Amino acid sequence: MNAATPRDRAENRWYRLFDNPSPLLKQAPTTIAIVVAALVAWLNPDLAFVQGFAALAGIAIVLLATVHAAILSGLRVYDGWVVLIIPMIDILGLGLFRAGTGGASSIFGSLVLLPVVWIAAAPGIRYVFVVGGLTSLALLMPYFASPPDTPIEWLRGVVGPLVFSAMAAVVNELSRQQRVRAEQAERLVAERTAALTDNVAMLVQLREKELQNQVLVDSYEGLWSSITAQAVIGTDRAGRITAWNPGAERLLGISYAEAMQDVRVDRFFPDSVLTMLAQDCPGGADPLETPELAQGVKALFARVDAEQIVDGDLSVTTAAGTTVPARVTVSPHRDGDGTQQGYLLVVTDESRAVEVARMKDEFVGMISHELRTPLSAIIGFLDLLQNDPGQPLTDDQQEFVGIIERNAQRLLNLVGDLLFTAQVESGRFPLDRADADVAELVRSAVVSAGPHAQREGIALTADVPDVPVRALVDPGRIGQALDNLLSNAIKFTAAGGSVTARLALVDGGVQISVRDTGVGIPEDEQGMLFTRFFRASTATQNAVPGVGLGLTITRAIVIAHGGAMDVESEEGVGTEFRFTLPAAPRTEVLNTLSLPE
Repeated sequence: MNAATPRDRAENRWYRLFDNPSPLLKQAPTTIAIVVAALVAWLNPDLAFVQGFAALAGIAIVLLATVHAAILSGLRVYDGWVVLIIPMIDILGLGLFRAGTGGASSIFGSLVLLPVVWIAAAPGIRYVFVVGGLTSLALLMPYFASPPDTPIEWLRGVVGPLVFSAMAAVVNELSRQQRVRAEQAERLVAERTAALTDNVAMLVQLREKELQNQVLVDSYEGLWSSITAQAVIGTDRAGRITAWNPGAERLLGISYAEAMQDVRVDRFFPDSVLTMLAQDCPGGADPLETPELAQGVKALFARVDAEQIVDGDLSVTTAAGTTVPARVTVSPHRDGDGTQQGYLLVVTDESRAVEVARMKDEFVGMISHELRTPLSAIIGFLDLLQNDPGQPLTDDQQEFVGIIERNAQRLLNLVGDLLFTAQVESGRFPLDRADADVAELVRSAVVSAGPHAQREGIALTADVPDVPVRALVDPGRIGQALDNLLSNAIKFTAAGGSVTARLALVDGGVQISVRDTGVGIPEDEQGMLFTRFFRASTATQNAVPGVGLGLTITRAIVIAHGGAMDVESEEGVGTEFRFTLPAAPRTEVLNTLSLPE
């Protein structure tokens, strides 16, 4: 803003002076007028003082009012009755001056107009009547000393006050309108000033928000560019790619510019794999909306629209035509208002993990095969040593050989479990299905575990129907699963506790459960119970023997039968494992079976 010039400052002071004048400034015209009138009357013989005392009294009264105005101005009193008394005194003084300089025929009668305007400009219609009364008194003063002889002269003394009153009414109304306009202008200025202040504050906030937004954008772009280990892909509702991060460029082999050229996401995912991933989704996408999309992508997007979790392992096809094993998570992409704009796919390259798992399984399989042969030989020669009639063993030797045989058999069972998990991972998990009585399988498993439970002081019971419960299962594998669950339940239950194996019919199959009153499993560890070699903290704290393969094998057997398994446990109360077997087998399960690492 430019600095004010000296001329501007002078004009501002002038405007401030007359915008709200002091009483002395208002009184100045009247004072000057009466002084000039007195000089004119004194210097002009034709205008000599008729009644000198009255004229001098009038001058003295006006000068006295001027002194009063000067005092009020010094005290900065600009409004109120104490100020309006000044023009009232002026009217009386001017009336006396008129009476002393010719009376009704005096040429100085019009001087009364100056204080009349001052009074009439005050707010309120009552001042019009004040003007009427005071001017009547001032104009009729000569008649008090020498009353007129004719009615015309009396009428002249009456018409004057009426004229002044009418003029006062006009001035009073104009002043009122001016005050209204001034108040309106002040309100408008105040409103505009407030609006300007609000606008300035809003501009400051906008600038702050703009800076914050720029910081967020920079952070987002930096974070987006730093994601190279995962491919993050955004699409619209029709599957066209709208976002493509550096990780996607690295994994799938096309640049951001190429991906933005109307490329659809189904280019990188085999349709059959997507269909399998979304096999349980409700319905499909609208074929009229996205007729060009493959059915697998439609099914996948329909599942996301139904607010289901889409997370699974599948193969992706790169721009070069190679396939890469990956973990894919699909979620809806929504704007700030919550309106779905498309879909967000996060693809994690699992090549290294798959290779590590393959090498691990090969290693486990190789070691298991290499261990099985010498262990079988050890157990066979121990049997020969124990049963050689030509060289019978002493009692101590028999005890030592028995210990060796038990530990060798334990190692052989462990090797068998390792081989079993390797078979599961490689997809070569054999099942020998037969029409079996599942109730009898539960009873047999309880009978087999009976001696173990009796040694530990645990009550072991079977709760099964009295009638046969037929199902097409592998009796040996189901018995193995039951043995694992019963063995775990007994190991984790203190003496005096109980273990119950229960069989119940459910919709579409049978449910087998094993409940114990043991130490329980912490809630935050229950999600890892079926991971190979995992052991709960309650097992390690209580020094319960095991290698963490029993539950993994049991779950693999259940899944191979097309069933499902879950657990319910409370630390210090007990645990219940349940698995459900379908009445009819699913032949496709063997091809998709996998175990968690």
